[in-house]
Amino acid sequence: MSASARAVQRPVGRGWVHGMLCDAPRAETAALLLPPFFHEWQRSYRLFALLADALATRGVRVLRFDYRGSGESSGDDAEFLPSRALDDAEAMLAVLREYEPTRITLVGVRAGALLAEMLAERHRLPWCAWQGVDSGLEHLAELRERDTIERNSRRRFPFLRRDRAPESGMLMGHRVHEEFALELGIFKRRGEPAVRVDVPSRCGPADLALPDPLSDWVGQIDLQGSVPLAAIAAVATALAERLRAPAREGA
Repeated sequence: MSASARAVQRPVGRGWVHGMLCDAPRAETAALLLPPFFHEWQRSYRLFALLADALATRGVRVLRFDYRGSGESSGDDAEFLPSRALDDAEAMLAVLREYEPTRITLVGVRAGALLAEMLAERHRLPWCAWQGVDSGLEHLAELRERDTIERNSRRRFPFLRRDRAPESGMLMGHRVHEEFALELGIFKRRGEPAVRVDVPSRCGPADLALPDPLSDWVGQIDLQGSVPLAAIAAVATALAERLRAPAREGA
């Protein structure tokens, strides 16, 4: 059974943020999903669209959205900045509170976890890190290294004669704002999430370990195969239970 979904939009600055609300008929709690950046947003889009639907059928109202400069939100990629993304998340949190004013968990995916922690501190909300990035500076280095690898891939560019230098103002096929690196480098995880969803080696006993089909997308660039629905259903069941726990504790 699929949950009902509807588009929501909220003006932010001179533009707007687009989101999709997956409603749950008898919602026990709610989650705001903060997506990753750049190619990771594109690579994982279908995974988290399906996850949101699966969570909604399990009693979790989910709002996922696109940062300005990506997806259906206003602006282009050169306008994207972590600080603006945090403003976008703030606006979407306000939208979700119109439907569920109190029982909300922030779920940050990869670099989105850095934003989720900051927003959680600001509003005293629980937050969850899905394969979360711990350091913006380290993530930036990873992005630049991967950009160099992809730019000089002989598989992608079989007639490439010599290595190509990084292109100014571009990263992983996206145009970047001149202040992007400076801003991302400031972000760093300071505390521990209420729930960590990650590969088994990074999980503690109270966390949720991901099976390989739902964790290896981080290292991939190309879309490969179909998303395993059975694995999504199993993770959604376990995650829904963990998301309901903070709501019960705060009731």
